[in-house]
Amino acid sequence: MALFEEQPIQPVSQSKQETNLSQEAPFFLGEKEVKTRKRSFLHPFSALKEKRAKAKKEKPPQIKKLIAEIIPIVDYTESGLFQLKGEGFFDIWQIQSKDIFAMNEKEASFHIYSLASSFQSYQEAFKVVSLNLPVSTEQQQLYLEKKLERSQNQLYERFLQQKLKELQFLEWGRTNREYFVFIYGNTELMVKERREDLIRYFQRTTPLIEVSDKKKIELIYKLYNQNAKLGNKQ
Repeated sequence: MALFEEQPIQPVSQSKQETNLSQEAPFFLGEKEVKTRKRSFLHPFSALKEKRAKAKKEKPPQIKKLIAEIIPIVDYTESGLFQLKGEGFFDIWQIQSKDIFAMNEKEASFHIYSLASSFQSYQEAFKVVSLNLPVSTEQQQLYLEKKLERSQNQLYERFLQQKLKELQFLEWGRTNREYFVFIYGNTELMVKERREDLIRYFQRTTPLIEVSDKKKIELIYKLYNQNAKLGNKQ
């Protein structure tokens, strides 16, 4: 009696042998790869010529020369809206931010939930953009300059000059985090209607402030030139 049962040996097909060889020895090259490597080895200059010809055939990417071709804004209308390429207009308004850390818990939660409900109730598309902008002390500086022109007391002039330097330093070295709303629409009338709806929804917690034409243009300039510095900060 045999210790182990003898089993008949089944012949392995040729296709299985080829697959096993390909799996066990993946370093074998195909016929095309062998021909290309052989040709590049025997004729190195012809291979270089082919590479250069392929590089010439591939056209380089077209670089836009004018900034007007990159920016989607076409014009600034008389009603204070920006016109986009093709169709569409948009307007910019500022959100009057509040310091919730200076409030008690009930007031802070009331403002947060009211703002969340305002976002949910307004269904049209808009964008909120936050930017660090320099502190504007232009009006205070003009007031101090007028006082300096009229002053006849040297001690008082010294005090005014010191205050003027402080305001100039604030404008140069400090920034404020400001929030803006971009309101979009296919027509100018649609933008104005959506703006009125947005003002009505947000007036309870975060009123919207109208932005001057000068500041709107500065904002657009800052968005498309993020390394630029606004104001007197150089």
